[in-house]
Amino acid sequence: MSKPSLFHSTLLVLLFVSIANAQPATFDLAPHWDATIPLDNPHKGWYHHYYDNALTKYLPRSDADLLEFPGMDHIYLRLAWSYLEPKEGEYHWEVLDNVIDKWTARGTKVSFRITCKETGTKPIEQQFATPRWVMEAGANGEYYRNGAQSGDPRWPWEPVYDDPVFLEKLENFVRAFAQRYDGKPWLRYVDIGSLGDWGEGHTGASSRIQYDWKTKLKHLEIHTRYFKNTLLMISDDFVRETPTKEGQEELKKYIVDHGISYRDDSILTDFKAVRYRSTWSVSNPEYYEAVYRKTPTVLEMQHLRFYAADGKWEGAEGSVTGKVNANVPDYMRNAIRLMKATYIGYHGPADQWLALPGNPALTEELLNTCGYWFFPHRVMLPAATSDANDSVVIVDWENRGVAPAYHPYQIVFRFIGPEKIEVTLDAGNMRWMPSDGEATHRESYRLPQLASIKVGKYDVAMKLYSPQENRPVLLPLRPSLRDEHGFYRIGSIELR
Repeated sequence: MSKPSLFHSTLLVLLFVSIANAQPATFDLAPHWDATIPLDNPHKGWYHHYYDNALTKYLPRSDADLLEFPGMDHIYLRLAWSYLEPKEGEYHWEVLDNVIDKWTARGTKVSFRITCKETGTKPIEQQFATPRWVMEAGANGEYYRNGAQSGDPRWPWEPVYDDPVFLEKLENFVRAFAQRYDGKPWLRYVDIGSLGDWGEGHTGASSRIQYDWKTKLKHLEIHTRYFKNTLLMISDDFVRETPTKEGQEELKKYIVDHGISYRDDSILTDFKAVRYRSTWSVSNPEYYEAVYRKTPTVLEMQHLRFYAADGKWEGAEGSVTGKVNANVPDYMRNAIRLMKATYIGYHGPADQWLALPGNPALTEELLNTCGYWFFPHRVMLPAATSDANDSVVIVDWENRGVAPAYHPYQIVFRFIGPEKIEVTLDAGNMRWMPSDGEATHRESYRLPQLASIKVGKYDVAMKLYSPQENRPVLLPLRPSLRDEHGFYRIGSIELR
């Protein structure tokens, strides 16, 4: 006969005390935590730039690169308006739908950014991100590159972002886009990418015109008019690159009031790594502080090929990261905490990311710390249940992630003994704010069903569950405690 484990010995002691004294049984789960388990949970984790302003970047080398990536939550489809409406009113949704259908069938979610300005000279996605027919319809604009203006039609064309013809055509597109995709269950969020280079809200690589807040507000309003059921995101540069403090405040107020959230494009660019070294290249941590309690935020890294080169990864002497005596993993860890990021992206080929030194372990570490990360401390079960008012289960929870969860989950208790019952309740998880290892959240779950079941010994298990995604919310407990349905065995108790 195998020797009883420490866990089962502890349960026997607690059970003996519970039965002898007719007191509630308290089960301490802390000895069974395992913070090294990568938890692939709903509504958080990694994303992959599947289209990155062109239809050729960064497609995975193989489907397995994404399907086997720890905690790959969604693909990010970032491409030019031109692809989707090459002629006015002629929509080519198949450019998106072919990819969406393939990946959502495998459980992967999706997010979008549709851009109106790119910075290269390739046709369509680079030269005319805003379709050429918008210019031909009378919208004002010019060919720019790196601050210089040219009549050379081979240069990228930049619209005047408050031109009435441009805004009319843009609104028609956004209306059609929202009619097709708003509220889809697989859609995580839509970035507002209609102004600035790469949709980032600035023109630093083109005209270098700083648009005022009233122009930018028009772009926000177009999107909030039509996207009623899907989270909207905006790059923090959209606000930061607004010329007046008063204008920035107006935009921030609109963003908060309309439930829009922020993303950072891009962590660890050389400019940001030097200028914002004290905040780990996060230019405006206060933006994220203003929204994270209600909406998830997004971290986007610089293109992988840049920050994985020239000694930056290790923080070598003379590299940008080396100037602050830190390496790329340090930047990511600290930027995620400052931004309260729920979704994080490496911005390059998935196989190259995982091939970097130490990255398989880093990937799992950051998967856990981004967004929520729920630890159950203890479970208190009633010993006597003749009165329905006494049938209460108490659980102390801790959130060691950097952000709350933004969807309500359920807690399911299972009792197996003379009878078998399962009770599903609201978990209360929306209240579990990040703790930094200091605070726990006590939840009392009333189970009047226990007062009417047969007395006797019962094995007790529980799980968190996402009804939105029809799957368990995994906990950092030893896998040996979890069954195939996501239930974790808590212990045994005698119900009287």
